[in-house]
Amino acid sequence: MNISGLGNAYSGVNTNSKQYKALKEKGWLEGVIQNEAMMSPEEKMIYEIFGGRDTIVNNLMKQFDSDGDLLNANGVAGMDVTGKGTSWQKLTNVSEEYRQKMFDNVKKEFIQENGVSNGDTTKRSDIFKDYQLSVNKDKRLSGTWTLEQYEGQYRSAMYAAVKAANPNWKPGQKFDTSILDNVTRESVEATLVKNGNRLVRNSIDVSV
Repeated sequence: MNISGLGNAYSGVNTNSKQYKALKEKGWLEGVIQNEAMMSPEEKMIYEIFGGRDTIVNNLMKQFDSDGDLLNANGVAGMDVTGKGTSWQKLTNVSEEYRQKMFDNVKKEFIQENGVSNGDTTKRSDIFKDYQLSVNKDKRLSGTWTLEQYEGQYRSAMYAAVKAANPNWKPGQKFDTSILDNVTRESVEATLVKNGNRLVRNSIDVSV
């Protein structure tokens, strides 16, 4: 039996593509070859039946975009922090459109969950993905970091407003949602200042 998938030749892999080159640079191809070397004769036959190395490599290449940049779980490139340390954790401009979308989502979910963060129902990942796809790849990491800073401050302002109106309130307990009527994106952002790579409130005034 000709186990072509175990050799160096491919029948259906574009070895000139940036995806393939990225696969090699990251050492993924080497890992595939090492796995092949440990296969029994029976495993090699089954491996070939299902496409051999061609199939494995093509599937792995789908994890990169046409520029050879790794895609994250949401299919967005430019979000790989490997080898970047914390250099991407910096404040940058985020459009008012996406700040407002994040604020609206935070407020909706704060009311819906009575101030508790629910990872099972939140739509925050959708907003982050839409934002990331709206900017150039080299802006996505720092922009996401910045949008997360705004998100945290929006939630903190809502928490502070409810606590100011009812000091005995605890997250998970129902509250008078009208308390948040005057908590707007603009009012929260007016209290924010930069502190290194973070946004912090320069006022504890919650009567916004």
